[in-house]
Amino acid sequence: MAELFDGPIENILEAFRRQRFRKRVFAYEMLIENRITQAGGSPITEGNTAYFFYRNECEDVVSVIGDWNGWKLGADIMQRIHPASTVYYLKKELPIDARLSYRFFTEDRGSFNDPANPNSLQEVFGNNTFLTMPGYEKPKYLNIPARAVPRGVLKMLQIKTTGRNDNFSREVTIYIPNGMRMRGKARFLYVHDGAQAITIGRFIEVLDNLYHYEPYTVKTIVVFVPPVDRHGEYMMNPKFARWNARTLVQQVEKFLKVTSAAELRTICGSSLGGLLATHAALMHPSIFGNVAAQSASFWFDEKAIIKAYTLKKKLPIRFYIQTGTINDALEGSHEMLKVLQQKGYDVTYRETSESHNWANWSAKYAEIVRWAGK
Repeated sequence: MAELFDGPIENILEAFRRQRFRKRVFAYEMLIENRITQAGGSPITEGNTAYFFYRNECEDVVSVIGDWNGWKLGADIMQRIHPASTVYYLKKELPIDARLSYRFFTEDRGSFNDPANPNSLQEVFGNNTFLTMPGYEKPKYLNIPARAVPRGVLKMLQIKTTGRNDNFSREVTIYIPNGMRMRGKARFLYVHDGAQAITIGRFIEVLDNLYHYEPYTVKTIVVFVPPVDRHGEYMMNPKFARWNARTLVQQVEKFLKVTSAAELRTICGSSLGGLLATHAALMHPSIFGNVAAQSASFWFDEKAIIKAYTLKKKLPIRFYIQTGTINDALEGSHEMLKVLQQKGYDVTYRETSESHNWANWSAKYAEIVRWAGK
């Protein structure tokens, strides 16, 4: 058995299945537990294959739900390795550079995190365990900044209503990079779903680290804008687009006593926020000259935003479009990319083996800030 410890996990499973004696079954269970410990937790990944393990004492049907199967119950059911064992497993082929979230599910317990996986992250709909395949590159700057890293200045601003047709009042958080001189025209990045971008996406930590470790990065003021009525505001609402372009921008720049220009302003969002950003720039290209759309909901209203850009003459807007390739916004992003390229727009396009979640989006924040500063 010693030669199996460092060999492929598939060899262990094959030898495990052939065992006839309970003592040997127990020994193989311990061998698998040792391999999980050696790997730093479950799943064990080898090449483009992930092996999930779970000790199922109750003999419930256990399935693995996650990004790759659209969180569909029963899509990936774990199998008992040996009739005399309580260890179940699932073998799953995944892109070698993937980063994906998942949970286990049984009828009795509902969904729960993988108890053998120490890696978990708070996401939009709860805390999930996640896996990274061998080719995944860990994003920079998401760690809590070291003590030596200077922090940016945070200011809170209540955006006031300006008339009967403006009911979009809310408080925004403004990040000013450490040492930034507030003179001349300033660059701005307006980030929607701003509260979650801070708390879940850790955008402020990314900014502090980025400006410390890459000091020549162009300094950009980042405005974090939370939703109030997310669906009502983000789904191509022309009144909210106007509020972004007029009320929000004017009050922020007046508060900071700086000026800007369309080519220096970027509007950014993910999912429906990406749709909002793309729509606001379409409606007000003289205000927003740059759009960063992550996993954007270009599908909305039978792809109305894609049709709008198809029919509209080319506008002075640059685009950064990013999506995951696994149950994300890949199809719509491809369609929008094709339309923009045919029109001659300046488009930076990025796709990775990830899904529709904050870990995907936050991993690209540093890149977006660099892009916005060009």
